[in-house]
Amino acid sequence: MSFVWRKRWFMLLFPLLLAVTFWQIRVETDLNAFFTATDDEDSRLLSGLLKSGELSRRYLLVVEKAEQASSTGQTSIPENPVSIAEFSARLVQQLAKRDDVEQVWPADQPPRDWIAAVASYAPYHARLFSLNPAEDSHELFDSGQLEAKAEGLKQALLSPQGGFVKTVAKQDPLLLSLNGFKDLQGQFQQQAQLGSGGALILQSRPAALDSEAHIRLQAAIRASFASLNTAAGGTFRLAMAGVPVFSVAAQSEISQDVTLVSVVSSLAVALVFLFLFHSFSALHWVMMVQAASFVVGTLATALVFPQVHSLTLALGASLIGISSDYPIHVMVHCAKHRNTPLSAAKLLWPSLLMGGLTTVIGYGALGFTGFPGFEQIAVFALASVVGSLGLTRWVLPALLVNSSLHSAHLPGIAAWVDFCGRHRKVLLGLFAVSVLLAGLCLPQIRWMDDMQKLAVDMDLLKQQDAAVRAHFSSIEPGRFVLIQADDWETALQRSEAAERRLKTLKQAGVVSAYHGLFPWLVSAQLQTENAQVYERALTPEFRQAWQAGLSKAGLSVEKLGALLPASAEVLQPVAVMDSPVRHILSGQMLAGDNGVILSLWLGEHDPDKLSEGLAGLAGTRYFSQKDQLDHLAGKYRDRSLVMLGIGIGVMALFIWLQERNLRKVFLTLLPSVAAVLFIFATWALMGEEVSFLHVIGLLLSVSLCVDYGIFFIDNRGKDADVTYHAIASSTLTTLASFGALGLGKTPTLPILALSVSLGVTLGFLLCPLLIQKPSNQ
Repeated sequence: MSFVWRKRWFMLLFPLLLAVTFWQIRVETDLNAFFTATDDEDSRLLSGLLKSGELSRRYLLVVEKAEQASSTGQTSIPENPVSIAEFSARLVQQLAKRDDVEQVWPADQPPRDWIAAVASYAPYHARLFSLNPAEDSHELFDSGQLEAKAEGLKQALLSPQGGFVKTVAKQDPLLLSLNGFKDLQGQFQQQAQLGSGGALILQSRPAALDSEAHIRLQAAIRASFASLNTAAGGTFRLAMAGVPVFSVAAQSEISQDVTLVSVVSSLAVALVFLFLFHSFSALHWVMMVQAASFVVGTLATALVFPQVHSLTLALGASLIGISSDYPIHVMVHCAKHRNTPLSAAKLLWPSLLMGGLTTVIGYGALGFTGFPGFEQIAVFALASVVGSLGLTRWVLPALLVNSSLHSAHLPGIAAWVDFCGRHRKVLLGLFAVSVLLAGLCLPQIRWMDDMQKLAVDMDLLKQQDAAVRAHFSSIEPGRFVLIQADDWETALQRSEAAERRLKTLKQAGVVSAYHGLFPWLVSAQLQTENAQVYERALTPEFRQAWQAGLSKAGLSVEKLGALLPASAEVLQPVAVMDSPVRHILSGQMLAGDNGVILSLWLGEHDPDKLSEGLAGLAGTRYFSQKDQLDHLAGKYRDRSLVMLGIGIGVMALFIWLQERNLRKVFLTLLPSVAAVLFIFATWALMGEEVSFLHVIGLLLSVSLCVDYGIFFIDNRGKDADVTYHAIASSTLTTLASFGALGLGKTPTLPILALSVSLGVTLGFLLCPLLIQKPSNQ
């Protein structure tokens, strides 16, 4: 095919490819999808909790009085002031109408559907009145207390909740079913004691990390508040907390990072290119080749994965510098040797192909580190590098046919090569000593095992979150007791055993509060125990004493005096989960691969003492999202180190298949591997905490530095100075593109920028020292 037709086909297919990519791609900003793995049950559990767990979807809202100063400097008081409780009730009414709000309620009151659900348990009162029926029976069925119970029932019927109590008392005159829920009532009483009538809980429908949906919801919350506050004279202020608040803030930071990195990377590479070749025409075509490579990578990722993460695009932007390496090698040889672009591409093609292959191996190894986000980046890099290689070989010569190329002379490059040649023995001696010392430093490396250090810095938001949570009785969304069993009955028995321990631990001050499953779900075994205690307690004397108490309280003996026997049927968990109660327990029923998984939510607690207190309970353990994330960080680190070694080994194999010379294989890899060793040793001496991301960055630097060794040894232009100038030029573009990652606020990006930049720079400098200058033929 002629150059003219190659150019025409490229100009026709590129916009078509771009259009298909825009049609196919679905970009996501869900950090959970990028940062948590799914290769074991705990990791999948963590992923699900972060994404759509009930506590993760909750907003904590606080409405407070906002003092307003008048023009005289005095605090102004609006006419007909609205109380916080009234204002909060209006806000609840407005927010409850939204489709993306599951429910919203004052923190010191149970949601309305909870009240109806509690009433539905009245027929089973004899089977679920106590978690410890044998111990509680003396108090619950004390004949001497029946007059007081009857009087209490009367007061309850006359209270604002009289309608609810009447519904329960018709089937459960002793209100035994409410005894099981007294701990739940205590939680709301504890909240009321905090004294904030403006504390609201909003349960959202969108997944916690669905940032786009929560941006809209948070805007709607603020708009509803602002509208009501204006009508109330602007006397209130709103504070908001919760996992979705952090999700939206993180999404904003990442979006800014993606834009910043993409723009700066492109501009930096363009400026380096202009400095090297002084040709706007060549820049135009090379940038089109890079853009086409980026589009190919994006499209391939969109076809392989349901959604493309925004961080994938940010890191993919760094490939702009890598994708320009192959055109740069062709153009430097064109400018220096006055070759045609086609002849230079043909001449360098074996080296270009091997260099591209080692880069693909390095990025491909990322897909096996266990880090989910890098699976996407591996696919992106594979497609982008292959696209760039193909375009450099068959399209770029046609695009550059009329471009004038002038390669800039980079000062110091030839001098460094000559210096290494003249003092090779001394420098190699120093190198050997440095390698020995670096190896001795490696055991001192400090590994980063706290994955939270890789999160976006949100100290101000954390302070605001703490201030809001001070208005609520704390239940921590990230730490709970996990119950696992093969069937419902075993799981519920284990859950009840754990709740008994938690009750003891609460009395000891180890845990401030907990949300269990009793009496929403009760094992058949415990229901039988309750029923037996109940039947034994209902003696003729007890029934007569109860009726006498009712008469003294002025209540109807006919309607409330008959104490019904225990229901014949056990309340089955399957039936409960088919009722509205399923909605109440949704956050505590967790999806697992096999069997039943339950969670008991915890308030503030001592993790070590709590774990010790739960010791010995079958199928019961303490689960912490932070601990699981830290575990993932360690696992990612170990896999990254393994993949670093495997990646180097695979590169060595392919280089040997081409060269069939072990010495050349060793020399080709030596600069990049030595660079990794020295960087690890430096971090160890500096006390730098090294994460799996540092390791991954060095893996990428090896895949890039190996290219330099390949080009330096092959020396296909038969001119070592020209070859090293081409390597230096590609190093500059790589530093320009990866250096742009350092501007990002998401810690992932600066860490990769540092690791890759250090590895590439040091590997480049070591090439002429460790690889003897090829003879010019």
